[in-house]
Amino acid sequence: MELSVPTFSPYVVGGVYLALLPLTLAALLRYKDAPTRFLVLALWLRYLLSAFHQYTYPPIAGGLSLNAMASITLTAIGFLVIERRLLLLKAFGGVYLVIVATVVSAIINNPAEVVGSLTKWGYFIVLTAAAFEALSRHGSGAVLRTLIVAFLPPLALQALSVVVGLGKFSTSDNSICYIGGYNHEAAFSIIVLTFLYCSCFLEPDRPVLTAMCIPLALVGLLLANYRTSLLAAVPILVAAPLIGAIRRVTPSDRPYILVVFGLVGAMLFYAATIALQERFNDLFVTLSNISDLAKTPEYYTASDEELLSARAVIWSRYISAYIQGSILNLAFGFGPDSWENVFTRYAHNTFVSSLYEIGAVGLASVIVLFVSNFTFAFGSVPEHRLPIVSAHLGFLILNMATMPLWLIEGNILLALTLAYTLHNQMPRRVRVLVKRSDMVIRHTE
Repeated sequence: MELSVPTFSPYVVGGVYLALLPLTLAALLRYKDAPTRFLVLALWLRYLLSAFHQYTYPPIAGGLSLNAMASITLTAIGFLVIERRLLLLKAFGGVYLVIVATVVSAIINNPAEVVGSLTKWGYFIVLTAAAFEALSRHGSGAVLRTLIVAFLPPLALQALSVVVGLGKFSTSDNSICYIGGYNHEAAFSIIVLTFLYCSCFLEPDRPVLTAMCIPLALVGLLLANYRTSLLAAVPILVAAPLIGAIRRVTPSDRPYILVVFGLVGAMLFYAATIALQERFNDLFVTLSNISDLAKTPEYYTASDEELLSARAVIWSRYISAYIQGSILNLAFGFGPDSWENVFTRYAHNTFVSSLYEIGAVGLASVIVLFVSNFTFAFGSVPEHRLPIVSAHLGFLILNMATMPLWLIEGNILLALTLAYTLHNQMPRRVRVLVKRSDMVIRHTE
């Protein structure tokens, strides 16, 4: 992570968060149950701490940063407030496989390095469970509308950064990223992408609010200028408006809607291609010459390294280092976060990073996790299936060129997506787990 980046003074950041604090407090007080309050507080606090990155990122005690300590604390609180039986959700099976592979890899290599990884996965589990419980209690419309308030301060800071010209040069090229004084465009763009996902998930219940939020999210992503997040947004940006329009017309009119969307989509795609041609030019070059990039690092030319911000050569270095390991390394990798002692840049790919850090066993467990998520996505009710599958597809795209699961912001994105997926499962896949006078929690098998 970078520490020397253009940022606002703590007074500006604090002022923005204080100005919007009444909305957050109103959201917290609207609900009486602990899981929903925990969910709102977890998002708001994470985005607040990330805004003060110059103070919260550096280690301060025992090698832990303030961000890390806050994540550990929130994870512990989360385990106390969620319904414990939700930890047995079948959807967590892939997560538990990844955790086991991570622990085994750490035991073999360096046990001290496992804390960070376990914290992130624990955070993801409790946030998913809390979100699922909140959705089961109050419905998706109420919960997602409430969560919107957590995104207002980051979006306000981004708008302010545009007004005052507080831009940051991208780490990959000389383009400008407006990220509200946050530390890195990847993490900030994932915050905006999460806002987009929540807005699209709101469409069936709050179509007007969705119509207002989607343009804001799209502008935010364009200003953040992180290509991977822009690409990850495409599937749900297509699916949510399309399904919303189809849902509101008679079956006989639906073919016309499809034709209109096809024409409008083609025009928008053409306009976007022209407007963003320079920004995405190396992507098209890479795709047209992808077979030439399958080689060991020493054979990469200077022009090769300029493509996709050197991602291809980074992946090649990780894979080459991995295959030179021992049998144990091939099976369980070199240990969690071991890349920091070998490489100057993280892998920019969840699957490549998993192969290097937790080996073939760990990579297989990560693949199982993604397959499981898609299985549940395709098992959702028909009226929500396309947006949900599109959301998971976007998250997969995100993992192909960056590492959202390495970031708490990415954990939040997947947690909300998976919770919404489980909330919208087909009835035959859902049975009652717990009944109380004030709630019904459904268990997805």
